[in-house]
Amino acid sequence: MVEAATTEKNNGSQGWAVDRVLTIRRTWALDTYAEKALKATEYWITHQQWEEYKGHTHTLGLGQTAKDSLPRYLSVEKTDQLTKNIDSSGLEDIPRALLSNSEIYAFVLLQATESVSKDDIAGLASAVLLRVLDLPKRYFLARLLAEVTSSLQIKINSSQTRIVNLTLEQGIDIRSGQVRASVTTLLGTIHREKNIPDYLKRYIDERSALPESSFTPTIQKLIVDYLIKLGVDFKTRKDQTSDQLFDSGAYDEYFILAYNEALKTSAAADDPIDTARIKGGQATWNFQVDGFESVDRQGVIPANIKAAGALDYVYTIGEVMRVFDVANALVLRWASGMLDIPEGATASALYRFHKLRNERNTPAERAMLHKRVLNKGNGKLLSNMVVNTAFSGLWHQLMAEVAEYIRKSERSKDVWVSKSSLYQATKNLQYNLTEHMTGMSHVQVTEDYAHLQEALDILRSDEILTNFGGRRKSLWSVLEQVAKEDLGVMIPTSTLRSLAVEGNKIFQWVAGYETEAAVRATDFDRLLSAAESWIIAQASLESSSRSKGSHKMPAGKARRNLPPAPSPKHREPVKAHKGGDFDDWDV
Repeated sequence: MVEAATTEKNNGSQGWAVDRVLTIRRTWALDTYAEKALKATEYWITHQQWEEYKGHTHTLGLGQTAKDSLPRYLSVEKTDQLTKNIDSSGLEDIPRALLSNSEIYAFVLLQATESVSKDDIAGLASAVLLRVLDLPKRYFLARLLAEVTSSLQIKINSSQTRIVNLTLEQGIDIRSGQVRASVTTLLGTIHREKNIPDYLKRYIDERSALPESSFTPTIQKLIVDYLIKLGVDFKTRKDQTSDQLFDSGAYDEYFILAYNEALKTSAAADDPIDTARIKGGQATWNFQVDGFESVDRQGVIPANIKAAGALDYVYTIGEVMRVFDVANALVLRWASGMLDIPEGATASALYRFHKLRNERNTPAERAMLHKRVLNKGNGKLLSNMVVNTAFSGLWHQLMAEVAEYIRKSERSKDVWVSKSSLYQATKNLQYNLTEHMTGMSHVQVTEDYAHLQEALDILRSDEILTNFGGRRKSLWSVLEQVAKEDLGVMIPTSTLRSLAVEGNKIFQWVAGYETEAAVRATDFDRLLSAAESWIIAQASLESSSRSKGSHKMPAGKARRNLPPAPSPKHREPVKAHKGGDFDDWDV
């Protein structure tokens, strides 16, 4: 008896802990229709779906419900961590409502553990969202429609597929007092449009000579509106069904006419100047402006953005970290006999670096490119070149938005934090870099990166590491020692390496961004990590510069203060002896 009581007590304690960590909060009231649909979805999950799952899965040791079974496959601590991740990820109303039901949440989470590692919290979060947006969401919307139409005493059998599809496309406002109005609006749309959208989709897929991309959502809506205005009715006539008439091309002329009209209407319909020349002519426009739905029309070129990221990397490692100058200094040491490397791979690399100097971009040409595209350094530009003065501000804005998002997320872990301003800052950078990373810049940065890799290969070669690597035996210690001895400067290699590597990750994010809906949680987390590291490294560099390396800025302060990008220290170049083979080398 004592053992049974203890077991019951432990099960009750564990059940309370599971309930606690499966809590997704709603900060708004759910409509009564939505509450009924949610209860129906819970019943469907816990009875029909759970029984089917137990019958088909090979997972052993399942309990009476998914919530009872979950602790055997995912610890309470992991579940709590996952819940916090999902709860703060900016869920839309319907998935938030579904996951706020612990039975539904436990079921989709248990399914997710089958395909995702239990240690991959971000992967589990993505899997949970994908699963809840599939069958559970569809069932919930179907039950919601059934509740409302039953209340309104409306039969929708003939148009059930259409209204379900429209509901999935447009959604329903499930907040208190909004469901009935939302469904009524959808039903009104169904009644007005009838089967025109279905036949329009078939026309685009089967009969149109134009690419599918020509039929943007705005164009499709305008085509439907125009066909309704014309009174086109897709129905059986005499001995032919509407499908047979469609297949014979009887409706093609209407679609072509509607498409042409939609193009004119979306642009500006009739120009009043042209209409004035026609007696009785009227200018008609519904004031629908171009929404630029496709990325191609927006003019974003990911390759330009990635090239700009490579250019920033070359600038930070090659110029600010002085890799090019250090490699030049090593070549001069070798040429003057101060560095004894008589033969072998390192000697060949040094000789190649020296001989190709006249074929490479000069320091002035590199500086010109950095200034034109990224507004970094003090390079001199040609008279017809334009400096990308906006880049620094746009980059600073993105970093500020990341810092603000991190600050708000840390202060309010249980409240969703909007990412919209961060995404807008990303798009602004996309357009800017697409416009300015043009012309010969792609070829130039490709060559400069190859030049940089040759310099780094010299620095990390065995002979150079033996002579200058110290106890660490790394190219960073070589950089620090040669720069101090030959260039008279101290190089903060660790900080600059973070700026270059983490900065390039941010450029990759900007290049890959398409839409907010397409952003994966793992990619967004990588952006936050890279940007935070970049901000801290940048603040540390500026702080060290002001205090001559006496201290570094604390991480918390670094997030709030975003200093401008670093510029290399300028000095008078030290020339090699005049009249020799090395008299044009700055070291």
